[in-house]
Amino acid sequence: MHDPLSIDPRAAAAENANRTLRALCRDLAAGQLRLDDFDPGIVAELREVLADVEPQRDSFAYAGVGSRRTPPEILAAMADIAQTLGDAGTALSTGGADGADKAFETGALRTDAPITVHTPWPGYNGYRPGRDPEKDLDVVHPKSTETLQGRAYAELAREHHPYWNRCGRGARALFVRNVSILAGALDGEGGTLPVRAVIAYTPNGLPVGREAAGTGHTLRTAASLHVPCVNLSRRTPPERNAAALAAVPAIVRDAILGRVPGLPR
Repeated sequence: MHDPLSIDPRAAAAENANRTLRALCRDLAAGQLRLDDFDPGIVAELREVLADVEPQRDSFAYAGVGSRRTPPEILAAMADIAQTLGDAGTALSTGGADGADKAFETGALRTDAPITVHTPWPGYNGYRPGRDPEKDLDVVHPKSTETLQGRAYAELAREHHPYWNRCGRGARALFVRNVSILAGALDGEGGTLPVRAVIAYTPNGLPVGREAAGTGHTLRTAASLHVPCVNLSRRTPPERNAAALAAVPAIVRDAILGRVPGLPR
């Protein structure tokens, strides 16, 4: 059985590295530093690494989530989107619920791309933790909130639920599962692929309100993590989806456009 996933730690490390490189470039351009100021051995090593490295496609996952009451035409679009992304090798992170989650899973299962189903507890909706060789997917669930990872998930889940204190144990487990979905997908080789986009459906087209329910919680949490979210509802404000489509990886944008009427291009 795999351990629960962690919220992508690479993003913070990459941002720190980029900040350092930007400052270095500014200093070099301004003449405040010269390459001669650096240790020649380090400069030579850096040049050697850059010369030998092969460009690699950024590997990532997307989260496919949504309402259990997603309309049939949107469910069909979700399955098609998942198949398109799966054919391109993009991993799926989802929650195993009926409706939208199952539609994304169905489409992704037509491909060889990694699929990770995050569940709130063992046996949820028939999913058992571990590798499912028949379906060719991984099933994980957050550990008890007694563990460090569980506490981190629970704290983030609580932060984005306005009535956390009114939620029972089962409801809280479902919301903690929402955070786990955003942590990423297993890559089949012992690693984790970070979620770079969320594709979802809420009946009201928003991340808030009674109709948004648990999916809205996922969208609010994703926004706090700066993960762009595309809502396939026709009621979603066009400017909201336009901004999201501009921010998601191009392969995700191309898979979505043209499949759902009303989305901005």
